[in-house]
Amino acid sequence: MTDTQRPAQPPDIGRRTLTPFGYAVCVVVPILVAAIGLTILHFNYDKEDLVAGSRIPVLTSDWQPGDDASDVLVQGELSRDDAGCLVLTTSEGQQVTPVWPADYEATVQRVGPSDQIKVYDTDRDIVARSDQQLQMGGGYTDVGEYAGRPCAPTSGEVFVVQSEIEVVGSS
Repeated sequence: MTDTQRPAQPPDIGRRTLTPFGYAVCVVVPILVAAIGLTILHFNYDKEDLVAGSRIPVLTSDWQPGDDASDVLVQGELSRDDAGCLVLTTSEGQQVTPVWPADYEATVQRVGPSDQIKVYDTDRDIVARSDQQLQMGGGYTDVGEYAGRPCAPTSGEVFVVQSEIEVVGSS
C-alpha cells in the first residue's frame, strides 16, 4: 500500500457526529415545517367545505336567537316527504313542516343504504340529523306567509322554530 491510501476504518461511534449547529437544525426544521403547515391549513380552512351532500330547500323565517319566541315545544325526527322536503315526524306520526331560523340550510347525503339529512346553522355547525330525536321550541302559524315557496305546504300550518334545537335521543 502506498502512503496516500489507507484501509477503510469503521466509524468512530464514541465521537459526537453532529455539531451544536447540527443539533439546532434537527430541532428547528421540524418545528418550522409544522408551523408552515398549520399556517397554510388555517388560512385555507373554510367551514363551507364541511357542508356535504345535496342541498334541500328549506323554509326559513326572519327569527334569530335573542328575538321574542313562542313557547310551544315539538319533539320528533327529521325525514323527507314524498316531494323531498324536510318534515318533522312526531311520536304520534304527525308530520310538521318546520320553518327554520334565518339562514339555516339543510343537505341530504347517501350514507350506506339510507339518506342522511343534516341541518346547519349560520356558523355551518350541524344542529340536527335525521337519526336523532329533536326537541325545539317555537309556534304554529298559518302557512300564508310561506305559501308559494319551495317545500311550503299548500294549506294548513307550519311550525316556526324559535329556539336552539336540542337532541333528546337517537334512533
